[in-house]
Amino acid sequence: SKVTRILQSNFRNSVSVTELANKLLRVKHKRFGSIDRESNYLMNSVSDKMGELVFVRDTDKAKQELSQKTRRSTKFAVLVMRDEDKVLVRQFFDTPLLFSIQEAKGLEYENVILVNFISSERATFRELIDGVSEEDLNGELEYRRGRDKTDKSLEVYKFFINSLYVAVTRAVQKLYLIESDVN
Repeated sequence: SKVTRILQSNFRNSVSVTELANKLLRVKHKRFGSIDRESNYLMNSVSDKMGELVFVRDTDKAKQELSQKTRRSTKFAVLVMRDEDKVLVRQFFDTPLLFSIQEAKGLEYENVILVNFISSERATFRELIDGVSEEDLNGELEYRRGRDKTDKSLEVYKFFINSLYVAVTRAVQKLYLIESDVN
């Protein structure tokens, strides 16, 4: 018989980055269920570093201060949701390490800066978290199938949560979230 082994230990991301990634998986699970029993798991960070999540209000001053840290550094990458978002970000960040989500897949950096991932998709984010409670973000996941597999109206929300998950997990130690809408 065929044996399926599922990697549940995260050797790359710090504890805080892994915890945020797991919360995103919990939101996804609450909204869309599981494809199968094997996809119903969270990651455990085995890093000895706690890491850090830094929330930053999107102001010119804050971006200029971060830009000073990132300038020509190989330890900082700046990520945006779409290619077209790069134009605005380049006004503040002088780095060759500016990527869209599609470009960032498979890459990792010690520090990652996400620029307006949620603020630029506020309606999508609100719809995604609608019905997700604080309790849903804790405890064990229970296997349950998604509501209606033929309903393709939810694909935009799945794409968004998957993109956000990829963005978050590019950070090894520290994740900066720059948002214009801090609510």
